[in-house]
Amino acid sequence: MTLDATTTIIPGTGYIYLAPPDTPKPVTITDPLAPGSPWGNLGHTSRDNMPELTRDGDDPTTLGSWQSAKLRQTSPDVEYGLTFNSIQADAASLQLYFGAGPEAMRPDGSIRIPVKPTPQIKALLMIMVDGSHFVPLWHPRVSLLGADAVSLDPENWFELPIKGTFLASSLIGGAIGEWATVLGASS
Repeated sequence: MTLDATTTIIPGTGYIYLAPPDTPKPVTITDPLAPGSPWGNLGHTSRDNMPELTRDGDDPTTLGSWQSAKLRQTSPDVEYGLTFNSIQADAASLQLYFGAGPEAMRPDGSIRIPVKPTPQIKALLMIMVDGSHFVPLWHPRVSLLGADAVSLDPENWFELPIKGTFLASSLIGGAIGEWATVLGASS
């Protein structure tokens, strides 16, 4: 490895796009605001509670033998995901938060909240932007559902906390996603 300042990024802005499950990643992204069809922008997300990439699961265990105290390390069971807070109280965000499918939409524009939420499976593309540089993170199958209680604050945004769990996809040989290196002005 070498020192390369052009591959560093401060994610000052970013965008979350959703598409039907197993949507292929865009072949080329030249504009983080326009990844192409069928990707739809989720909308505004909280800057105070930035998206967070999560890792939950076991730590590796080191196993030894009588002859070698550190013979092998186990592969841990790990779950990766993303949490974010939508600040748009629109149909798409409410459906994700409450686990309500398209059938939950009412003719008057309201959402019927199901007794038992069903995670919504979507393809997800998050693009982190630093000036003219950006990093796209693509996950073809993500299970999305409300993550926590909604807190109300008269001086801050109404936020819907949503958790996405990255799922395996046959589209990419059972992997959970692909992350690009820094793209943009010097790419």
